[in-house]
Amino acid sequence: MKKFICLMLAILTGFISGCGLARIPEAHLTESIEDNIENTHEPVEPRPVYGGELNVPLTSLDSFNPLLTKSRDVLNFLGLIYESAITYDKDLKPAPSLVTGWEVSPDGRLWVFDVRKGVKWHNGQDLTGDDILFTLHALQSETLESFFSISSEDIKIVESGLRGGDPYTFYIRLEEPTYRILDYLTFPVLPQNIYASAEFMMEYKEDLTMLPMGSGPYRVDQTHNFDGDTIKLIRNESWWNGTPYIDSINGKLYDSVDEAFNAFYNNEIDLIDTTAVYANTRLYRNSANHIKYNTSDIEMLVFNNNNNLFYDKSVRKAIAYGIDRKDIISKVYLNNAETVDVPIPSNSWLYDSSYRIYDYDEKRAKKLLKEAGWNDNDGDGILDVKQGDTSVDLSFTILTNSDNSWRVDAAELIAEQLTEIGFKVQVEALPWEVLYEERIATGDFDAILIGYSLDPMLNLSSLFHAEWIKYSSPQLDVLLERAADAYTEDDRLNAYQEIQKYLTEEMPVISLYFKTGSLLVDSRINGIEHVGELRIFKDIKNWFIIP
Repeated sequence: MKKFICLMLAILTGFISGCGLARIPEAHLTESIEDNIENTHEPVEPRPVYGGELNVPLTSLDSFNPLLTKSRDVLNFLGLIYESAITYDKDLKPAPSLVTGWEVSPDGRLWVFDVRKGVKWHNGQDLTGDDILFTLHALQSETLESFFSISSEDIKIVESGLRGGDPYTFYIRLEEPTYRILDYLTFPVLPQNIYASAEFMMEYKEDLTMLPMGSGPYRVDQTHNFDGDTIKLIRNESWWNGTPYIDSINGKLYDSVDEAFNAFYNNEIDLIDTTAVYANTRLYRNSANHIKYNTSDIEMLVFNNNNNLFYDKSVRKAIAYGIDRKDIISKVYLNNAETVDVPIPSNSWLYDSSYRIYDYDEKRAKKLLKEAGWNDNDGDGILDVKQGDTSVDLSFTILTNSDNSWRVDAAELIAEQLTEIGFKVQVEALPWEVLYEERIATGDFDAILIGYSLDPMLNLSSLFHAEWIKYSSPQLDVLLERAADAYTEDDRLNAYQEIQKYLTEEMPVISLYFKTGSLLVDSRINGIEHVGELRIFKDIKNWFIIP
């Protein structure tokens, strides 16, 4: 899944600009930024009211086409205008949106979808299965450089079309069965009569006079011309899914994230979405709330399992128990991360909390090492093991990329923590190009602290078959293949449970934490319940503004 993986792998310093894309988890924690004020009164739940105008930032505007933009803010904004055939519910499970349901053949290869009737494009024309298929075929063409494109190696579509010519029923036939076709259908659907072809889209990719036109809860206000500074949206009174409370939404253009931050400080905009680790301290603003949500960016300690030191899984488990991740999250990430033991977000329906095992436990870590034969035979404070007439120290080096200061700080803390249980750990920070080309690609490392952006399909095969994971297991391969081929909910859930069981028992890598994102929003805005990565307006119809 080359387009999703982005082996820049969160080597970038945090995806706070408009060009870092990853996706799609939900909000799970809300906290007040006004942490110096003691609230002595029972909060009164405000009642929804109609009206008001929301001002939101657009940074790095590159296209109004949701299939082509690379901007985080723009993709969020276009989520107000466009909808997808399939969406994600609060547990990240695929759910109906522009389709009302689907059936799958017994062999898992033929999928038939019922298109929601009565849905109108903003120009009043009917949305049909032809539009969904048009968008699907445009992405399949590989003409588009899209975040939503997917390799034919991952989902092999043999054919697709309207069933019996019915514009409200379409089918997709797969070469191999997979439930992931539902994840794929979360792309924004475009009207065929406007966008014509993939080639047409690329030709007009940067034409900002071609304003967006979708089927979603808000539409472009045609009475206010786009002036290059602000694009105005108004409520779509004909939306199939209800009537949003907020009258209008202004997308205000800024050249940089810093400019957008300043606009938030100065009350020019009502919210800002960021994955910056300092969000809850730097972005202080009176009467604002801080809503955290899970991202798909995981930090991991990856072993070179060709190193004799890591042959014994007891050593790997001892390292997991010896790392105080909560301390790292507090000191380095200012609590903008969440601990995990597997590379699956905790708010996913596929996550099993019973495999949340490796909290910091110094005694257990030392016990595991002792049972594995590691002792401080020479009294120097570093555990060692006798090999003939010599002794080998419990020592290794963590590599990481020097252009990510948070990751370097985390690596230094890990080294300090492992020293307490008898390891000797050094940290070597290198520029990414050197780290990857000279060390990772050649296998010249003991362990690396690295980030990875999971795709929404949770295709863990891409992760565990990456060249920088020096680990091979036929058993894990079978489990990963079973998960990829599962096409019923029960089979998929069972497959991922087996994967989580294997990963926590064998510990081929140490999953440390998922970074969280932050939505900073004016406290006048209420009704926000589920915020998704790159979908902060997921439940916009429930938002309302208290005057």
